[in-house]
Amino acid sequence: MQRSDSQPIAAAFWARAGGRERFGQPVRIAKAVSWGLQVAVVRVAQLDTSSVTNFLFRVRPDPWLIGAPRPLRGCLLADGGHALIFVESTDSEDEQRFTIAHETAHLLRHYLAPRTAALAHFGPSIMPVLNRTRPATYSERISAAMNGVPIEPFRHAMDRNRTALADAVRRIEDEADDLAVELLAPWSQLKRLRGATPADIRQQFGLPAPVAARVATLIAPSDISRGVLGLFRIK
Repeated sequence: MQRSDSQPIAAAFWARAGGRERFGQPVRIAKAVSWGLQVAVVRVAQLDTSSVTNFLFRVRPDPWLIGAPRPLRGCLLADGGHALIFVESTDSEDEQRFTIAHETAHLLRHYLAPRTAALAHFGPSIMPVLNRTRPATYSERISAAMNGVPIEPFRHAMDRNRTALADAVRRIEDEADDLAVELLAPWSQLKRLRGATPADIRQQFGLPAPVAARVATLIAPSDISRGVLGLFRIK
């Protein structure tokens, strides 16, 4: 099973949090995120895009607007090196666990990793650009483009009505799902459960039933070489 680069990202996260074993099994991902990344998890009933927009209106004058409200299971807000994760509070415990892992995966892969790469390439002088307190210079933009180091602000991927963004949104959602599974059900443990039932997987790792069922197909003897990426498009 191919897990792209999810395994080292997950391992680095758990090292930062002080070790996965500290957070039980099924893992208490909300506590781990708070401890390891200093990220608050906010549970909201009837969470939708308008809930997020209303929150943004309270903290800045120009939040993004995306039209008619759309229900959400979770949402990541990240800016200036800080982040919040919103979660639908009426979902089951397993569903909330996967949602938090999914949004944490977005934070690790799509927000923090590009910032780390930019700092490694440019040094600390690029931090005001990453934090949007000054615009990038012409030479910084050229260097970023030539070296494939993104320095533009993190953009949301919640507008699902723009066809031009569909492929990019699908890709990052697949990547987040892949890493979310690795955070909750590490491949190093899953590969020892070849042939386990969805119920077994759900009980051990606290995954939602549909996710556990899909994971079970990946560790079935006939499907052991299949990959996770692209199988969890549920966000």
